[in-house]
Amino acid sequence: MTITDSFKGELYSYMAGIIVKRGCRPVIINGMGNHIHFLIEVTPTICFSDIVHDLKLGATHYIKTHREKYPMFEGWGREYAVFSCSASDRSRIISYIKNQEEHHAGLNAEDELMRFCKLASIEYHDVTE
Repeated sequence: MTITDSFKGELYSYMAGIIVKRGCRPVIINGMGNHIHFLIEVTPTICFSDIVHDLKLGATHYIKTHREKYPMFEGWGREYAVFSCSASDRSRIISYIKNQEEHHAGLNAEDELMRFCKLASIEYHDVTE
């Protein structure tokens, strides 16, 4: 497990700072040992790929300067997904992100992403192939 429960709060706080510096508002950040979910309020001028780039770059720097806390970290995957949500779905999304352990009891990250794509009527592309 790359991101342990012991140190994930520190990493998430650091990443929240990156989000704020980009002019956005982090609503909730949580994840599992191998992936992270964010609910972010973004400004209309933000390019999602830019914020993901900044998050991956900044978090990598943070992790490398705290290597003893994240010894298994080898880098972020190339893939990521961005979904928008309506105000009426907000509380459900917050609950989902807050309860990651429960949701991943029988579902790995790739299966989860495929499920989200199907729900959004988006074709899933496996970037590892």
